[in-house]
Amino acid sequence: MIGNVSRSVHIQLDQATSYLHQGHQFISKKFGSSGGWDGVVRLLKNKSFPIGLLTSVKEVLDRNSAEYQLNDCRQEVKYGTPLEIDENSFFKPRPYQVAAFESAKDNGSGVIKIATGGGKTGVISMIAGHYNTETVIYVIGVELLYQMKSTIEALYPQLEVGIVGDGVCDIKQINIVTVWSAAVAFNKKIDILDNDCSKEKKTQSAKNKGKIKEMVRGANLFILDECQYAAANTVQFLHRESVSARHRFLFSASPWRDSGDDILIEAVGGKKIFDLKASKLIRDGFLVRPEIHFLSVPIIKNLPRNYQQVYKTYIVENEERNDMIRKAALKLIKAGKKVLILVVRVSHGEQLKKILKDDCRVGYLDGQKTTKERLGTIQDMKDGSIDLIIASKIFDQGVDIPELDALILAGSGKSTGRALQRIGRVIRKRDGKERAVVVDFMDNARFLRDHSDVRMSVYKTEPEFKIKVHTSK
Repeated sequence: MIGNVSRSVHIQLDQATSYLHQGHQFISKKFGSSGGWDGVVRLLKNKSFPIGLLTSVKEVLDRNSAEYQLNDCRQEVKYGTPLEIDENSFFKPRPYQVAAFESAKDNGSGVIKIATGGGKTGVISMIAGHYNTETVIYVIGVELLYQMKSTIEALYPQLEVGIVGDGVCDIKQINIVTVWSAAVAFNKKIDILDNDCSKEKKTQSAKNKGKIKEMVRGANLFILDECQYAAANTVQFLHRESVSARHRFLFSASPWRDSGDDILIEAVGGKKIFDLKASKLIRDGFLVRPEIHFLSVPIIKNLPRNYQQVYKTYIVENEERNDMIRKAALKLIKAGKKVLILVVRVSHGEQLKKILKDDCRVGYLDGQKTTKERLGTIQDMKDGSIDLIIASKIFDQGVDIPELDALILAGSGKSTGRALQRIGRVIRKRDGKERAVVVDFMDNARFLRDHSDVRMSVYKTEPEFKIKVHTSK
Protein backbone atom coordinates (compact mmCIF):
# COMPACT_ATOMS: atom_id res chain seq x y z
CA MET A 1 0.00 0.00 0.00
CA ILE A 2 1.41 3.34 -1.09
CA GLY A 3 -0.08 6.39 0.58
CA ASN A 4 -1.92 6.94 3.85
CA VAL A 5 -5.33 6.16 5.28
CA SER A 6 -7.13 7.61 8.28
CA ARG A 7 -6.53 6.12 11.71
CA SER A 8 -10.04 4.69 11.72
CA VAL A 9 -9.50 2.89 8.40
CA HIS A 10 -6.09 1.67 9.51
CA ILE A 11 -7.63 0.11 12.64
CA GLN A 12 -10.25 -1.63 10.49
CA LEU A 13 -7.57 -2.89 8.10
CA ASP A 14 -5.57 -4.19 11.05
CA GLN A 15 -8.60 -6.04 12.38
CA ALA A 16 -9.41 -7.53 8.95
CA THR A 17 -5.88 -8.92 8.57
CA SER A 18 -5.20 -10.21 12.10
CA TYR A 19 -6.05 -13.13 14.34
CA LEU A 20 -5.73 -13.94 18.02
CA HIS A 21 -2.97 -16.43 18.81
CA GLN A 22 -4.23 -19.71 20.28
CA GLY A 23 -2.25 -19.24 23.48
CA HIS A 24 -3.15 -15.57 23.89
CA GLN A 25 -4.63 -16.06 27.36
CA PHE A 26 -1.31 -17.37 28.67
CA ILE A 27 0.64 -14.65 26.86
CA SER A 28 -1.56 -11.93 28.33
CA LYS A 29 -1.18 -13.43 31.80
CA LYS A 30 2.61 -13.51 31.39
CA PHE A 31 2.91 -9.87 30.35
CA GLY A 32 0.14 -8.67 32.63
CA SER A 33 -0.16 -4.89 32.71
CA SER A 34 3.52 -4.38 31.92
CA GLY A 35 2.85 -4.26 28.17
CA GLY A 36 4.48 -6.38 25.49
CA TRP A 37 2.78 -8.48 22.83
CA ASP A 38 -1.01 -8.48 23.08
CA GLY A 39 -1.37 -11.95 21.53
CA VAL A 40 -2.64 -10.63 18.19
CA VAL A 41 -0.86 -11.89 15.04
CA ARG A 42 -0.91 -9.14 12.43
CA LEU A 43 -0.49 -9.90 8.74
CA LEU A 44 -0.53 -6.24 7.68
CA LYS A 45 3.08 -5.19 8.21
CA ASN A 46 4.81 -2.11 6.82
CA LYS A 47 1.78 -1.53 4.59
CA SER A 48 2.15 -4.96 3.01
CA PHE A 49 -0.15 -7.97 3.31
CA PRO A 50 -0.51 -11.45 1.71
CA ILE A 51 -2.18 -11.50 -1.71
CA GLY A 52 -5.02 -13.71 -0.49
CA LEU A 53 -6.24 -10.90 1.77
CA LEU A 54 -6.64 -8.43 -1.10
CA THR A 55 -10.42 -8.90 -1.18
CA SER A 56 -10.70 -8.26 2.58
CA VAL A 57 -8.59 -5.09 2.27
CA LYS A 58 -10.67 -3.82 -0.65
CA GLU A 59 -13.86 -4.45 1.33
CA VAL A 60 -12.61 -2.22 4.15
CA LEU A 61 -11.55 0.55 1.75
CA ASP A 62 -14.84 0.38 -0.17
CA ARG A 63 -16.89 0.41 3.02
CA ASN A 64 -15.15 3.63 4.06
CA SER A 65 -15.42 5.20 0.57
CA ALA A 66 -11.63 5.45 0.43
CA GLU A 67 -10.24 6.39 -2.98
CA TYR A 68 -7.58 4.02 -4.25
CA GLN A 69 -6.07 2.67 -7.44
CA LEU A 70 -5.11 -0.98 -7.86
CA ASN A 71 -1.97 -1.58 -9.92
CA ASP A 72 -1.14 -5.14 -10.97
CA CYS A 73 2.62 -5.28 -11.58
CA ARG A 74 2.90 -9.05 -11.99
CA GLN A 75 4.28 -10.56 -15.16
CA GLU A 76 1.81 -11.70 -17.80
CA VAL A 77 1.02 -15.40 -17.72
CA LYS A 78 1.62 -17.52 -20.82
CA TYR A 79 -1.35 -19.84 -21.08
CA GLY A 80 -1.43 -22.85 -23.38
CA THR A 81 -4.54 -23.98 -25.23
CA PRO A 82 -6.97 -25.46 -22.68
CA LEU A 83 -6.72 -29.25 -22.67
CA GLU A 84 -9.75 -31.39 -23.50
CA ILE A 85 -10.53 -34.38 -21.27
CA ASP A 86 -10.08 -37.62 -23.19
CA GLU A 87 -13.54 -38.95 -24.04
CA ASN A 88 -12.31 -42.50 -23.42
CA SER A 89 -11.05 -41.75 -19.91
CA PHE A 90 -12.77 -43.07 -16.81
CA PHE A 91 -13.62 -39.52 -15.71
CA LYS A 92 -17.02 -38.07 -16.48
CA PRO A 93 -17.37 -34.80 -14.53
CA ARG A 94 -20.32 -34.73 -12.16
CA PRO A 95 -22.50 -31.60 -12.10
CA TYR A 96 -21.00 -30.32 -8.84
CA GLN A 97 -17.46 -30.87 -10.15
CA VAL A 98 -18.33 -28.76 -13.18
CA ALA A 99 -19.78 -26.11 -10.83
CA ALA A 100 -16.58 -26.07 -8.74
CA PHE A 101 -14.49 -25.79 -11.92
CA GLU A 102 -16.61 -22.91 -13.24
CA SER A 103 -16.28 -21.10 -9.91
CA ALA A 104 -12.50 -21.50 -10.12
CA LYS A 105 -12.47 -20.01 -13.63
CA ASP A 106 -14.72 -17.11 -12.61
CA ASN A 107 -12.70 -16.20 -9.50
CA GLY A 108 -9.15 -16.97 -10.60
CA SER A 109 -8.17 -17.97 -7.04
CA GLY A 110 -9.89 -19.20 -3.91
CA VAL A 111 -10.60 -21.98 -1.42
CA ILE A 112 -12.68 -24.90 -2.72
CA LYS A 113 -14.35 -27.18 -0.22
CA ILE A 114 -15.51 -30.57 -1.49
CA ALA A 115 -16.41 -33.31 0.99
CA THR A 116 -14.10 -36.31 1.18
CA GLY A 117 -15.04 -38.76 -1.56
CA GLY A 118 -16.40 -35.99 -3.77
CA GLY A 119 -13.57 -36.16 -6.29
CA LYS A 120 -11.30 -33.20 -5.52
CA THR A 121 -8.60 -34.71 -7.72
CA GLY A 122 -10.88 -34.53 -10.73
CA VAL A 123 -11.55 -30.83 -10.19
CA ILE A 124 -7.84 -30.15 -9.66
CA SER A 125 -7.15 -31.93 -12.96
CA MET A 126 -9.77 -29.83 -14.76
CA ILE A 127 -8.26 -26.59 -13.44
CA ALA A 128 -4.71 -27.62 -14.36
CA GLY A 129 -5.84 -28.61 -17.84
CA HIS A 130 -7.77 -25.39 -18.35
CA TYR A 131 -4.92 -23.02 -17.49
CA ASN A 132 -2.30 -25.29 -19.12
CA THR A 133 0.58 -23.25 -17.76
CA GLU A 134 3.53 -23.67 -15.40
CA THR A 135 1.88 -25.44 -12.47
CA VAL A 136 2.78 -26.81 -9.05
CA ILE A 137 0.25 -28.99 -7.21
CA TYR A 138 1.35 -29.47 -3.60
CA VAL A 139 0.37 -32.64 -1.72
CA ILE A 140 1.12 -33.80 1.83
CA GLY A 141 2.04 -37.45 1.30
CA VAL A 142 3.63 -39.69 -1.31
CA GLU A 143 0.47 -41.75 -1.88
CA LEU A 144 -1.24 -38.62 -3.18
CA LEU A 145 1.84 -37.85 -5.26
CA TYR A 146 1.37 -40.89 -7.48
CA GLN A 147 -2.42 -40.94 -7.24
CA MET A 148 -2.67 -37.36 -8.52
CA LYS A 149 -0.19 -37.96 -11.35
CA SER A 150 -2.02 -41.05 -12.64
CA THR A 151 -5.39 -39.28 -12.54
CA ILE A 152 -4.27 -36.21 -14.48
CA GLU A 153 -2.46 -38.30 -17.08
CA ALA A 154 -5.53 -40.51 -17.49
CA LEU A 155 -7.64 -37.43 -18.28
CA TYR A 156 -5.07 -35.97 -20.65
CA PRO A 157 -3.16 -38.87 -22.30
CA GLN A 158 -1.04 -36.44 -24.32
CA LEU A 159 0.29 -34.92 -21.09
CA GLU A 160 3.26 -36.10 -19.05
CA VAL A 161 3.02 -34.88 -15.47
CA GLY A 162 6.19 -34.20 -13.47
CA ILE A 163 6.88 -35.48 -9.96
CA VAL A 164 9.02 -33.99 -7.20
CA GLY A 165 9.09 -36.17 -4.11
CA ASP A 166 9.90 -39.64 -2.79
CA GLY A 167 13.41 -39.35 -4.21
CA VAL A 168 12.20 -38.35 -7.70
CA CYS A 169 12.87 -34.98 -9.35
CA ASP A 170 11.28 -35.04 -12.81
CA ILE A 171 10.05 -31.53 -13.58
CA LYS A 172 7.59 -30.85 -16.41
CA GLN A 173 5.12 -28.02 -17.08
CA ILE A 174 2.55 -29.44 -14.65
CA ASN A 175 4.07 -30.98 -11.51
CA ILE A 176 2.89 -32.84 -8.43
CA VAL A 177 5.15 -31.93 -5.51
CA THR A 178 5.28 -33.00 -1.87
CA VAL A 179 5.49 -30.10 0.55
CA TRP A 180 8.44 -31.87 2.20
CA SER A 181 10.54 -31.97 -0.99
CA ALA A 182 9.81 -28.37 -1.88
CA ALA A 183 10.78 -27.19 1.61
CA VAL A 184 14.03 -29.19 1.62
CA ALA A 185 15.08 -27.51 -1.63
CA PHE A 186 15.10 -24.21 0.28
CA ASN A 187 16.79 -25.86 3.29
CA LYS A 188 13.60 -25.40 5.29
CA LYS A 189 12.51 -27.88 7.92
CA ILE A 190 8.93 -29.03 7.51
CA ASP A 191 6.72 -28.06 10.45
CA ILE A 192 3.45 -29.82 9.67
CA LEU A 193 3.53 -31.53 13.04
CA ASP A 194 -0.12 -32.57 13.03
CA ASN A 195 0.41 -35.05 10.22
CA ASP A 196 2.23 -38.37 10.13
CA CYS A 197 4.02 -37.42 6.91
CA SER A 198 5.08 -40.08 4.47
CA LYS A 199 8.59 -41.42 4.68
CA GLU A 200 10.43 -39.99 1.68
CA LYS A 201 13.77 -40.78 0.09
CA LYS A 202 16.34 -38.03 0.57
CA THR A 203 18.12 -37.93 -2.74
CA GLN A 204 18.10 -34.24 -3.66
CA SER A 205 21.35 -33.02 -5.20
CA ALA A 206 22.40 -29.38 -5.26
CA LYS A 207 21.47 -29.31 -8.94
CA ASN A 208 17.98 -30.64 -8.23
CA LYS A 209 17.48 -28.14 -5.43
CA GLY A 210 18.15 -25.34 -7.89
CA LYS A 211 15.63 -26.79 -10.35
CA ILE A 212 13.00 -27.11 -7.63
CA LYS A 213 13.50 -23.52 -6.48
CA GLU A 214 13.11 -22.33 -10.06
CA MET A 215 9.95 -24.41 -10.44
CA VAL A 216 8.40 -23.01 -7.23
CA ARG A 217 9.18 -19.41 -8.12
CA GLY A 218 8.19 -19.75 -11.76
CA ALA A 219 4.81 -21.48 -11.35
CA ASN A 220 1.85 -19.43 -12.59
CA LEU A 221 -0.67 -21.83 -11.04
CA PHE A 222 -0.35 -22.76 -7.34
CA ILE A 223 -2.62 -25.54 -6.05
CA LEU A 224 -2.57 -26.96 -2.53
CA ASP A 225 -4.43 -30.13 -1.64
CA GLU A 226 -5.49 -30.52 2.02
CA CYS A 227 -5.37 -26.77 2.54
CA GLN A 228 -5.91 -26.95 6.31
CA TYR A 229 -2.11 -27.18 6.35
CA ALA A 230 -1.79 -23.78 4.65
CA ALA A 231 -1.34 -22.17 8.07
CA ALA A 232 1.88 -24.11 8.69
CA ASN A 233 5.08 -22.08 8.45
CA THR A 234 6.39 -24.36 5.69
CA VAL A 235 3.41 -23.75 3.40
CA GLN A 236 3.37 -20.04 4.25
CA PHE A 237 7.02 -19.90 3.16
CA LEU A 238 6.32 -21.72 -0.13
CA HIS A 239 3.40 -19.34 -0.71
CA ARG A 240 5.72 -16.34 -0.35
CA GLU A 241 8.30 -17.90 -2.66
CA SER A 242 5.66 -18.50 -5.33
CA VAL A 243 6.16 -15.01 -6.74
CA SER A 244 4.78 -15.83 -10.22
CA ALA A 245 1.58 -17.52 -9.07
CA ARG A 246 -1.28 -15.43 -10.43
CA HIS A 247 -3.77 -18.22 -9.70
CA ARG A 248 -3.89 -19.93 -6.29
CA PHE A 249 -6.42 -22.61 -5.42
CA LEU A 250 -6.64 -24.42 -2.10
CA PHE A 251 -8.65 -27.64 -1.78
CA SER A 252 -9.92 -29.53 1.22
CA ALA A 253 -12.88 -31.41 2.64
CA SER A 254 -12.43 -29.36 5.81
CA PRO A 255 -10.67 -26.03 5.14
CA TRP A 256 -10.74 -24.81 8.70
CA ARG A 257 -8.65 -25.19 11.83
CA ASP A 258 -9.31 -25.24 15.55
CA SER A 259 -6.56 -22.81 16.51
CA GLY A 260 -8.23 -19.60 15.31
CA ASP A 261 -5.76 -18.93 12.51
CA ASP A 262 -8.01 -19.69 9.54
CA ILE A 263 -7.05 -16.31 8.10
CA LEU A 264 -3.66 -17.82 7.23
CA ILE A 265 -5.45 -20.16 4.81
CA GLU A 266 -7.26 -17.20 3.26
CA ALA A 267 -3.93 -15.33 3.08
CA VAL A 268 -2.64 -17.95 0.62
CA GLY A 269 -5.65 -18.55 -1.61
CA GLY A 270 -8.30 -15.96 -0.86
CA LYS A 271 -11.95 -16.45 0.09
CA LYS A 272 -13.92 -19.67 -0.03
CA ILE A 273 -15.51 -19.84 -3.50
CA PHE A 274 -17.18 -23.27 -3.39
CA ASP A 275 -18.66 -25.33 -0.56
CA LEU A 276 -20.03 -28.86 -0.92
CA LYS A 277 -20.96 -30.95 2.13
CA ALA A 278 -21.00 -34.73 2.42
CA SER A 279 -24.76 -34.78 3.09
CA LYS A 280 -25.46 -33.31 -0.35
CA LEU A 281 -23.35 -36.05 -1.97
CA ILE A 282 -25.12 -38.71 0.10
CA ARG A 283 -28.57 -37.45 -0.92
CA ASP A 284 -27.50 -37.39 -4.56
CA GLY A 285 -26.20 -40.95 -4.36
CA PHE A 286 -22.48 -40.23 -4.77
CA LEU A 287 -21.52 -41.30 -1.22
CA VAL A 288 -23.01 -43.83 1.21
CA ARG A 289 -24.53 -42.88 4.54
CA PRO A 290 -22.38 -43.57 7.62
CA GLU A 291 -23.88 -45.08 10.75
CA ILE A 292 -21.80 -43.74 13.63
CA HIS A 293 -21.91 -45.77 16.84
CA PHE A 294 -20.55 -44.12 19.99
CA LEU A 295 -19.48 -46.69 22.60
CA SER A 296 -19.27 -45.38 26.15
CA VAL A 297 -15.96 -46.25 27.84
CA PRO A 298 -16.08 -46.93 31.61
CA ILE A 299 -14.50 -44.46 34.03
CA ILE A 300 -11.05 -45.14 35.46
CA LYS A 301 -10.49 -43.75 38.94
CA ASN A 302 -7.40 -41.80 40.02
CA LEU A 303 -6.23 -40.84 36.54
CA PRO A 304 -3.19 -38.53 36.24
CA ARG A 305 -3.89 -34.82 35.78
CA ASN A 306 -1.47 -34.31 32.86
CA TYR A 307 -3.05 -34.73 29.39
CA GLN A 308 -0.27 -36.88 27.98
CA GLN A 309 -0.46 -39.26 30.92
CA VAL A 310 -4.25 -39.35 30.80
CA TYR A 311 -4.09 -40.28 27.13
CA LYS A 312 -1.51 -42.99 27.74
CA THR A 313 -3.45 -44.51 30.63
CA TYR A 314 -7.01 -44.18 29.34
CA ILE A 315 -6.46 -44.70 25.58
CA VAL A 316 -3.21 -46.51 24.80
CA GLU A 317 -2.90 -48.84 27.80
CA ASN A 318 -6.57 -49.20 28.74
CA GLU A 319 -7.15 -52.97 28.43
CA GLU A 320 -10.93 -52.68 28.70
CA ARG A 321 -11.13 -50.00 25.98
CA ASN A 322 -8.75 -51.93 23.71
CA ASP A 323 -10.85 -55.05 24.19
CA MET A 324 -13.90 -53.03 23.09
CA ILE A 325 -11.97 -52.17 19.93
CA ARG A 326 -11.00 -55.82 19.40
CA LYS A 327 -14.58 -57.07 19.81
CA ALA A 328 -15.97 -54.37 17.48
CA ALA A 329 -13.38 -55.22 14.82
CA LEU A 330 -14.04 -58.97 14.96
CA LYS A 331 -17.80 -58.43 14.85
CA LEU A 332 -17.46 -56.27 11.75
CA ILE A 333 -15.11 -58.74 10.04
CA LYS A 334 -17.51 -61.60 10.80
CA ALA A 335 -20.23 -59.55 9.09
CA GLY A 336 -18.06 -59.43 5.98
CA LYS A 337 -16.76 -55.87 6.42
CA LYS A 338 -13.32 -54.63 5.49
CA VAL A 339 -12.14 -52.62 8.49
CA LEU A 340 -9.81 -49.66 9.04
CA ILE A 341 -8.66 -48.83 12.58
CA LEU A 342 -7.19 -45.33 12.95
CA VAL A 343 -4.85 -44.54 15.84
CA VAL A 344 -3.12 -41.35 16.90
CA ARG A 345 -0.06 -42.87 18.55
CA VAL A 346 2.11 -45.55 16.97
CA SER A 347 2.42 -47.32 20.33
CA HIS A 348 -1.36 -47.70 20.41
CA GLY A 349 -1.39 -49.20 16.92
CA GLU A 350 1.26 -51.72 17.90
CA GLN A 351 -0.73 -52.63 21.00
CA LEU A 352 -3.89 -53.25 18.96
CA LYS A 353 -2.00 -55.26 16.36
CA LYS A 354 -0.70 -57.50 19.13
CA ILE A 355 -4.18 -58.31 20.46
CA LEU A 356 -5.77 -58.77 17.01
CA LYS A 357 -3.16 -60.65 14.99
CA ASP A 358 -4.22 -64.11 16.25
CA ASP A 359 -7.89 -63.56 15.35
CA CYS A 360 -7.71 -61.94 11.90
CA ARG A 361 -5.39 -60.96 9.06
CA VAL A 362 -3.95 -57.57 10.00
CA GLY A 363 -2.05 -54.98 7.98
CA TYR A 364 -0.21 -52.25 9.87
CA LEU A 365 0.91 -48.86 8.54
CA ASP A 366 2.63 -45.82 9.99
CA GLY A 367 4.89 -43.04 8.75
CA GLN A 368 8.00 -45.24 8.93
CA LYS A 369 6.77 -47.64 6.27
CA THR A 370 8.12 -47.12 2.76
CA THR A 371 5.85 -46.11 -0.10
CA LYS A 372 6.13 -49.62 -1.56
CA GLU A 373 5.12 -51.22 1.74
CA ARG A 374 2.17 -48.89 2.18
CA LEU A 375 0.86 -49.26 -1.35
CA GLY A 376 1.32 -53.02 -1.02
CA THR A 377 -0.78 -53.14 2.14
CA ILE A 378 -3.52 -51.07 0.50
CA GLN A 379 -3.53 -53.48 -2.46
CA ASP A 380 -3.72 -56.44 -0.06
CA MET A 381 -6.88 -54.93 1.40
CA LYS A 382 -8.37 -54.43 -2.05
CA ASP A 383 -7.48 -58.01 -3.04
CA GLY A 384 -8.94 -59.47 0.15
CA SER A 385 -5.62 -60.79 1.46
CA ILE A 386 -6.13 -58.99 4.77
CA ASP A 387 -9.27 -58.24 6.79
CA LEU A 388 -8.18 -55.15 8.63
CA ILE A 389 -5.70 -52.26 8.44
CA ILE A 390 -4.40 -50.46 11.51
CA ALA A 391 -3.02 -47.07 10.50
CA SER A 392 -1.72 -43.87 12.03
CA LYS A 393 -2.44 -40.32 10.82
CA ILE A 394 -1.22 -41.11 7.30
CA PHE A 395 -4.74 -42.38 6.56
CA ASP A 396 -6.53 -39.27 7.86
CA GLN A 397 -6.63 -37.73 4.41
CA GLY A 398 -6.10 -38.53 0.77
CA VAL A 399 -5.95 -42.33 0.72
CA ASP A 400 -8.74 -43.73 -1.46
CA ILE A 401 -9.94 -47.28 -0.71
CA PRO A 402 -13.61 -47.67 -1.71
CA GLU A 403 -13.43 -51.30 -0.58
CA LEU A 404 -13.44 -50.19 3.07
CA ASP A 405 -16.81 -50.77 4.77
CA ALA A 406 -16.08 -49.92 8.39
CA LEU A 407 -13.97 -47.55 10.46
CA ILE A 408 -12.97 -47.76 14.11
CA LEU A 409 -11.64 -44.50 15.57
CA ALA A 410 -9.36 -45.93 18.21
CA GLY A 411 -7.63 -42.65 19.02
CA SER A 412 -9.17 -39.57 20.53
CA GLY A 413 -8.87 -35.97 19.34
CA LYS A 414 -10.91 -32.82 18.91
CA SER A 415 -9.84 -31.63 15.44
CA THR A 416 -13.03 -30.72 13.57
CA GLY A 417 -11.32 -31.10 10.22
CA ARG A 418 -9.87 -34.51 10.96
CA ALA A 419 -13.20 -35.77 12.33
CA LEU A 420 -14.93 -35.39 8.96
CA GLN A 421 -11.90 -36.51 6.95
CA ARG A 422 -11.69 -39.73 8.90
CA ILE A 423 -15.35 -40.48 8.22
CA GLY A 424 -14.58 -39.82 4.57
CA ARG A 425 -12.28 -42.84 4.48
CA VAL A 426 -15.24 -45.26 4.45
CA ILE A 427 -18.18 -43.47 2.78
CA ARG A 428 -16.87 -43.72 -0.77
CA LYS A 429 -19.33 -45.63 -2.91
CA ARG A 430 -18.73 -48.87 -4.80
CA ASP A 431 -21.01 -51.46 -6.37
CA GLY A 432 -23.06 -53.20 -3.71
CA LYS A 433 -22.01 -50.85 -0.90
CA GLU A 434 -25.09 -49.24 0.64
CA ARG A 435 -23.78 -47.94 3.98
CA ALA A 436 -20.67 -47.56 6.10
CA VAL A 437 -20.21 -48.37 9.78
CA VAL A 438 -18.17 -46.09 12.04
CA VAL A 439 -17.29 -46.93 15.65
CA ASP A 440 -16.26 -44.01 17.86
CA PHE A 441 -15.88 -43.75 21.63
CA MET A 442 -17.40 -41.58 24.31
CA ASP A 443 -14.36 -41.33 26.57
CA ASN A 444 -15.31 -40.54 30.14
CA ALA A 445 -12.09 -38.95 31.33
CA ARG A 446 -10.60 -35.51 31.89
CA PHE A 447 -9.82 -33.77 28.54
CA LEU A 448 -11.02 -36.75 26.50
CA ARG A 449 -14.74 -36.29 27.19
CA ASP A 450 -14.52 -32.78 25.72
CA HIS A 451 -12.86 -34.24 22.62
CA SER A 452 -15.65 -36.81 22.23
CA ASP A 453 -18.28 -34.07 22.57
CA VAL A 454 -16.53 -31.99 19.88
CA ARG A 455 -16.54 -34.92 17.46
CA MET A 456 -20.20 -35.55 18.18
CA SER A 457 -21.06 -31.91 17.44
CA VAL A 458 -19.08 -32.07 14.16
CA TYR A 459 -20.93 -35.19 13.02
CA LYS A 460 -24.23 -33.44 13.74
CA THR A 461 -23.38 -30.71 11.20
CA GLU A 462 -24.04 -33.36 8.53
CA PRO A 463 -27.80 -34.12 8.49
CA GLU A 464 -27.30 -37.40 6.62
CA PHE A 465 -24.99 -38.88 9.26
CA LYS A 466 -26.85 -41.37 11.44
CA ILE A 467 -25.60 -41.25 15.04
CA LYS A 468 -26.32 -43.73 17.83
CA VAL A 469 -24.93 -43.59 21.38
CA HIS A 470 -24.53 -46.89 23.24
CA THR A 471 -24.38 -46.44 27.00
CA SER A 472 -22.22 -48.76 29.07
CA LYS A 473 -23.81 -51.20 31.48
